[in-house]
Amino acid sequence: MERSDMVAGLAEQFMTNWTSDVFRERCVAQIDSVRLTTKPQVNSEDPVEKFLAQNSSKQLEEFVFSHSKTREDYVSLMAEMIMMLRQHGNVPMVDVDVLAGADPEILAAAGVTQNGASNIKDEGDKK
Repeated sequence: MERSDMVAGLAEQFMTNWTSDVFRERCVAQIDSVRLTTKPQVNSEDPVEKFLAQNSSKQLEEFVFSHSKTREDYVSLMAEMIMMLRQHGNVPMVDVDVLAGADPEILAAAGVTQNGASNIKDEGDKK
């Protein structure tokens, strides 16, 4: 078997078989990549952040895999896991440098201040 055929076979396996080691290792690498930027803290009071910090990327992937019955389940749960890492990690969801350079009138129209706080109150706050 030629190298190009082997590479093509691995690529096809990656794209079609969600239970393959190739596909799953790629997902572990994605979790690793997000963890490097978010750095979840083990001593956090947030139980979700604590769970994400206490488990390795491989353990998080295995958790998702064990709760998946189909490729769609797996991909959806993996996307949720990555989103949770971003939301509960130690990285602000708003880039304050971008907000600092933005036109205050545009930010006000969007209901956002230059420090990233929303000026819009929840419906539950209105009485």
